[in-house]
Amino acid sequence: MSTPTRKVSALFLVLFVTIIIFNNISPNMSHAADQDDDGIAAFINLSEATNNENHFYSALDGEWYVFPEMLLSPTEVYSYILRDYTSTVQLPGSFEKQLGKVSTYATYATRVKIPKEYVGRTLAIYIPFQYSAYTLFVDGIEIASNGQVGHDESSHQAEMAPRLGYMVPTTDEVLLTLQTSSFAHIRGGVENTMFIGAANFVSQKFNTNIIWSLFVNGCICIMGLFMILFAWFRRQEKVFLVFGLFCLLFSARSFYSYPFYYTLTMLELPWIWGTRFEYIFTEASILTFTWLIAEWYKQQFSKKVLVVTTFVMSFLMVITLFTKPVFFQTLYFNVVYIIIALVAYFIVIILRGFFTGSKRDIVNMVGLILVSAGSLNDYALGQGLIDSINLSLPAVGIYVVIHVILMSRSYAEKVFETEALNDSLIQLNATLDEKVNLRTEQLQKANDLLEKQALSDGLTGIYNRHRFNEYIRQAFQLSQENGSALSIIMFDLDEFKKYNDHYGHIQGDYLLKQVVEIVSHYLPSNSLFARFGGEEFAVVLPNMLLSEAYQIAEGVRQAVEDEKLAHMKRAGGYATISVGVASMTAQSTFTTEIELIDAADQQLYRSKNAGRNITSSVEKIHYFDRKH
Repeated sequence: MSTPTRKVSALFLVLFVTIIIFNNISPNMSHAADQDDDGIAAFINLSEATNNENHFYSALDGEWYVFPEMLLSPTEVYSYILRDYTSTVQLPGSFEKQLGKVSTYATYATRVKIPKEYVGRTLAIYIPFQYSAYTLFVDGIEIASNGQVGHDESSHQAEMAPRLGYMVPTTDEVLLTLQTSSFAHIRGGVENTMFIGAANFVSQKFNTNIIWSLFVNGCICIMGLFMILFAWFRRQEKVFLVFGLFCLLFSARSFYSYPFYYTLTMLELPWIWGTRFEYIFTEASILTFTWLIAEWYKQQFSKKVLVVTTFVMSFLMVITLFTKPVFFQTLYFNVVYIIIALVAYFIVIILRGFFTGSKRDIVNMVGLILVSAGSLNDYALGQGLIDSINLSLPAVGIYVVIHVILMSRSYAEKVFETEALNDSLIQLNATLDEKVNLRTEQLQKANDLLEKQALSDGLTGIYNRHRFNEYIRQAFQLSQENGSALSIIMFDLDEFKKYNDHYGHIQGDYLLKQVVEIVSHYLPSNSLFARFGGEEFAVVLPNMLLSEAYQIAEGVRQAVEDEKLAHMKRAGGYATISVGVASMTAQSTFTTEIELIDAADQQLYRSKNAGRNITSSVEKIHYFDRKH
């Protein structure tokens, strides 16, 4: 057998095994007990329905009484049964097959004999989603409902969601009564198998199915996010962006399709919109998958096919958004034949590169086979043509996992290459210890210098804005935790722009350095002095009250003034600074360091607005003696 043939055989084997596995894990494949009615109509005998682990769990498939176009209470049902005034059908089954029409209503009933050891114990009935509204009674007690059962479209309200109903039987025979209705929908009736069993065992199976589906859906969603972020940072990987969009859209589609996660959350969404979203995201997934294949095979993929597919899917999404389900669902299932032709076109394109052995083509072929088979299975299931489970989610999940495996393998190969290179370097450098140590020492010094430069202002030599932000954040948090005081001083040079315009920027830089040198002599050792930006500076004073900080700020202002640094464009002819002070104490209302900085900055602007060369704080403002 040739290598390409083996590959194709292996792919179909993978698909076959996958379908078997997912059919086996589905709760719909649980085995019911043997049913022996002993000639009694509508009687399901589950008295021996326990499995190898002695768990009671069985399907409720079998013969049920049917009352077409009648919504009867359990009491009325029992009366009809006593008079032998009814007919029977087999459930599960559709309205169309049983009653000859889709939009109608009916009542179903059957008697169920349970194991005697479960009398008086809590049992549960699991009802998968149905294409109808229903209300389920056990011996006259309502235990589960879905939507609103009605006699016509106006009184009927659909909602497709799985349900669990609980009961405690007092005898080993119970009467199940199921009122159901369906209007303005493509399907109707009780078409999915219901199950009865021990409450803990039934809920465990139900939750296991939900958790497994959520796990697969979560993997697809995470992979989609990863691909989109990867494409975002790479900027050139458009194919990763499209693949990520496909994963996210399909994940969203799974949220609104079986088993209808949105009905199990706090999201209160009408059934009609849940169905709309399911179909819209399905159509969007088909569209993005087409874009993905077109992106992978740009040279071979026809632009006309891409344009037509985009138009058809976009048109379907618009129709889905503004029409009733019975219309857009019928339209969608008719358009599926076009989608089948599109899949065939995909296969032809991918096969051209598949037999060359390209990993991408192999993965795409596997993915296409899985996704197509899963989608066709779901289509046939949705049309009632087969009795199966939804396979599109696990199919796409496997497709995504294959991509993850390839990426992991590629990453592992690169790691092995790196490790081999490291081993070679270790051997090569075994005789160069001295040079390595010397280089390490030089590198450490360079790193220390770089770290210092990274935290220092290049002009003045004091800390920069980055170091200030880091320090004030830590100091503020410590002040909050310990209830200690924290003060901050903000100041800038008065009319510095005029100084630059008159003396030039080189002289302006020199003035900044002079002011920094003067101020540094008046600050305590535990303070942090930083250039805030331009001609504005900040001083952080831990464990210092407002009164103390104010004295330091006023001393700094006075020191600059006393230095008489020439500034011909200032009143008085020398450089001055304006200062603002703010403090944080246990009684303060500051919630973040930003508010504390802003308070000091406001005081600085208060000083400037009051005439400059002023120190102001929340409590006081000091005007210097204007003798000049």
